[in-house]
Amino acid sequence: MSVKIGIDIRDLKIAQTGAKTYLVSLIEAWQQIPDASICLLDNNKKVYRGTNPVFKIIEHIRFIWWKQIQLPFKAKQDGCTHLFCSDFFVPFFKQGLKTIAVLHDAFFWENPEHYHVLWLQLFHIIGVPAAKKADLIIVPSEYAKNRILHFEKLDVHKMLVVHEAAKSFAPSKSQDASTNNPSATPYFLHMGVLEKRKNLPQLIKAFAQVVQKHPEYHLYLAGNTPVKKQLNDAPLIQATIQDLGLNAHVHLLGYVTDVQAAHLYEQAFAYILPSKNEGFGLPLLEAFSYGLPVICSNAGALPEIAADAALVFDLQEANSTQNLANAIVTIIENEPLRNKYAQKGIERNKAFSWHQTALQINEHIKNI
Repeated sequence: MSVKIGIDIRDLKIAQTGAKTYLVSLIEAWQQIPDASICLLDNNKKVYRGTNPVFKIIEHIRFIWWKQIQLPFKAKQDGCTHLFCSDFFVPFFKQGLKTIAVLHDAFFWENPEHYHVLWLQLFHIIGVPAAKKADLIIVPSEYAKNRILHFEKLDVHKMLVVHEAAKSFAPSKSQDASTNNPSATPYFLHMGVLEKRKNLPQLIKAFAQVVQKHPEYHLYLAGNTPVKKQLNDAPLIQATIQDLGLNAHVHLLGYVTDVQAAHLYEQAFAYILPSKNEGFGLPLLEAFSYGLPVICSNAGALPEIAADAALVFDLQEANSTQNLANAIVTIIENEPLRNKYAQKGIERNKAFSWHQTALQINEHIKNI
């Protein structure tokens, strides 16, 4: 039987950073596989992203209608045999389709307080049972797999660990590369949405200690403010900068384009990822791909993905803020170590590619 894979791309209307990178990069790589037959599925309707509670409820209803009714019907209508969904949700009633769910992490279980109660109920009442019925469940790391299995009794034989890869940014040598950077001095970089799990207030507190010894260094935080208020850490981030008097040293750049992101990576002194939890940690590989020395926490999947290519600080210790500050100072003052991690990152990044990700997923789907 010939295999035709329908890919739900509705999520591209709302996906940010990692979720968007995953779907776009995977599709681009999938399209390069000679024997792959894929079909992009969308309902061509705008998604409401405002804060009006009534409209948000209506949007949730529209989401359920799309996932459970329209999507499988459209997939069958377009001759698809398999249906791939990268946003945690697959249809419960599969209508003869083989379904593939991507569960990026265990955040729904681990931090329910970060999600609207209605969205949480949708996940547990519809999303989880549908995932249990899926023919294949893809997770990005062994850590994510183990954490999900800690909370849910899923069929481990259906679960497949498939690593992600660094995003391919457009070259920054363009007049569009300006990011309104307030300083031309050396800077540490963090790229990502200003979510609570990113642990940016602690990073700012650690950096306050660093600038006392090395005032010439700056910290750039690039990324959107989350739409969901339960995830939004921007107010605390801004308050921490203000309270510590770091307005001249810590800079919130907001949303940056791919060209601007490339420019930031190219010019950065080093990269810092102090997250409390990551299902994979795409920014690690992005920083590796630009030859940046990387500092990261020992939380989530970060040690698994970084291996020995990053300077890891212990987030669980009581003096973790001091540990992070010490790591930053070490990268500044120890040039041989800095160069060592930069080279290790380049080598580590070679183990990941979107082509291999797409190829691995495609082969497993054909064997379902």
